[in-house]
Amino acid sequence: MKADTKLYELAFLLKDPEAEKAIDALLMQHGGVMASKGQTKPIKLAYPIEKHVSAFFGYMQFEMQPENIEKISHALMLAPNVIRFLVTIPPAVKKPAEKRPEDGKKVSVKREGSKSVLTNDALEEKLAALESEVAAK
Repeated sequence: MKADTKLYELAFLLKDPEAEKAIDALLMQHGGVMASKGQTKPIKLAYPIEKHVSAFFGYMQFEMQPENIEKISHALMLAPNVIRFLVTIPPAVKKPAEKRPEDGKKVSVKREGSKSVLTNDALEEKLAALESEVAAK
């Protein structure tokens, strides 16, 4: 992704599935680069929109300069085959948590605001001390 572009997601309802080609062309015309695309599927609408009870739903992710989003939105509002659309910035993807080693050796746990590191050996020593205190009582 270029430094001056952002990732956007476009969800849309179309009267005709062939109108998706016009949306692709519109994005390319304004400097958009396709990142991913979902398959356009026919759906039944929960309530009529512009007297339509069914539509074709699709979505795509693309990279584009932020100043071109308003131009795309305006062009989609005027497009005759687009019933509804929504342009959003997708949420950031979280990185998966690191897995702990299965051998159980030297696993360190750091907590925010805490400067101490707790290893398995130190933990076992503390548990043994606590067990001996409980047994002594």
